[in-house]
Amino acid sequence: MEGIFYLAILLLAIAFAIVVTYVAVVLKRLSDNIKSMGKTLGEFEKELQYITPPLKETIRETGSTIDDIQEKLDATDSVFDTVDHVGTTVNSTNDFIKSNYTKLSDEEMEKKTKPFQEAIRWSEAAYKILNMVKQAKKTSKKHELMVQNKETQLVPINPSGREDR
Repeated sequence: MEGIFYLAILLLAIAFAIVVTYVAVVLKRLSDNIKSMGKTLGEFEKELQYITPPLKETIRETGSTIDDIQEKLDATDSVFDTVDHVGTTVNSTNDFIKSNYTKLSDEEMEKKTKPFQEAIRWSEAAYKILNMVKQAKKTSKKHELMVQNKETQLVPINPSGREDR
């Protein structure tokens, strides 16, 4: 029986040695993985130090851009209020015309609205002239309709740019 006892102790010692060897191998692999992870985190930290300042600057610029956009949107509020008032005025005028002039004939209506039509035509003409003046300033070209010749007479210019005689 003594032999079995020694054999059991030998088997237990061998099993213990195998377990210890396995635990040592696992711990060695774990240690290597932790060293690799530490090295990777160190490189990542260096990259973050390189990336962080431009990222902060981009965030600041984005904030200032958003503030600028907000200011511009706030500036357009008055334009939209004006458009709203114009629309309200047009609707009120339309309601007034419908209520007061529905009994008029077409000829009477035309007589009463003729001054308004003329005012609209003249304002359109003034607007076109204003746009022509603005374009002339932008292009710096002369848009002359007439030129003065040597005899101090005004002579109309053809579209080709030559004087008529």
